[in-house]
This record gives sequence, C-alpha cells and structure tokens, in this order.
Amino acid sequence: MFESGIERTIIITAVVLWFAHGWYLNERLKNVHDKLDRVLEAFDGLRDYLYEIDPQFDDERQLLEDLHESLDSGSVSFAGMNHMELIKKKEQEGKRTLNTPLVR
Repeated sequence: MFESGIERTIIITAVVLWFAHGWYLNERLKNVHDKLDRVLEAFDGLRDYLYEIDPQFDDERQLLEDLHESLDSGSVSFAGMNHMELIKKKEQEGKRTLNTPLVR
C-alpha cells in the first residue's frame, strides 16, 4: 500500500497531528466550560442574594419558616399546603417565586 518510508512517515505524522489537534481543542473546550460554570455560579449567587432581600418573597419565607418550625416541634401545621397554594397562585399570576430561575 505505502511504497516508501516517506509516504508512511507523512501519513503517520498527519494522523498524529490530527489527534494532537483534537486533544488541544478538547482541552480548550474544557477551559471554556470551566469559565462558563464559574459565571453561572456567580449569577446563581446573585439570584439567591436578590431573592433573599426582595420583599415580594416575604410571604413565602414566612410560610417556609412556619413549616420548618412545625417540623422541628413535631406539631401539625398547614404551612406546607399554604405554601404550595401560594406558589400556584403566584405562577398563575405570572409572578416570580423563590424557586424561579433568574432567566426563564
């Protein structure tokens, strides 16, 4: 098939360069994904911070706090059901909830 050593060398070199180029691009892509993950984590932290201080979520926070208190004390409470109803009501009205992602 390959009649001379030069042809074999050229083909082997081309294959090695092709694999090396693929490896290099894969490493660059990993770096891009790492940077993208850091940016998305920063935005998620921003979302948590903004939702933490926004007064429109005070009703949800209060219901969640009531639920946690009832679970800790072992008493019966309807805070979980009330929270689910509030979430459904807000979603029907097109309002954000504490679990709404920053970008829809």
